[in-house]
Amino acid sequence: MRGVSSFTLKVVAIVGMTFNHACYIFYPYLPAEALLLLFGFGGLTFPIMAFLLVEGYHHTSNIKRYAGRLLAFALVSQVPYGLFLAHNLNVLFTLLIGLGILYLYDTMESRGGFWLAAAALVTASALCDWGIIGPLMILMMRAIPDRRQRIVLPLLVPILGNGLPALSDYMAAFDPALLPFALYPLLGCTATIPLLLAYNGSRGRPMKWLFYAYYPAHILVLGLAKGLLLGDWTLGL
Repeated sequence: MRGVSSFTLKVVAIVGMTFNHACYIFYPYLPAEALLLLFGFGGLTFPIMAFLLVEGYHHTSNIKRYAGRLLAFALVSQVPYGLFLAHNLNVLFTLLIGLGILYLYDTMESRGGFWLAAAALVTASALCDWGIIGPLMILMMRAIPDRRQRIVLPLLVPILGNGLPALSDYMAAFDPALLPFALYPLLGCTATIPLLLAYNGSRGRPMKWLFYAYYPAHILVLGLAKGLLLGDWTLGL
């Protein structure tokens, strides 16, 4: 079967995530060229994760077990994430909120009640990685009926909301340090579009647990490496 399987998408997401977090953790020690490349590639990760969350929601036989798995690994991951990356909540909490919105979208009879609940959950996601943009992208990937549009339009949210303002800041200050933050959504999210359009609906190799386990493990390894090798135990960028 031609096209891209969910296994391939997960591998791309894992590589991009590793590059992105390496940038944040080792930011003061990396040359500008490396930051541009790694940040740009890292921008592929969340759109792929959001897309696969929607796919997983459609195919799961037990939504409670799916949510419980996300919650368990979100809690475990918060320890290395809080130690080495940031003080907000990690991206698995963002995905969990997105999953809740998907469930409410399909089960609540009152559209008004749904939008109130969704607004509350989106507001709560401001405490998480990717902020309110994450759940909005997830909802759009479910609610937009046209297949091509439900891939392209959600990716315009981080491009317009984060990428273009960051590029404007870079051009105004002409500070090379700002350019990686513009390329993260501009290059990464744009490059994600053909990947997701090529998705063929197949699972590929099964790796249900690998991504969940890899997420906290790679943050811990990167953080410990910076501390042990460089003597720097400060929080990431």
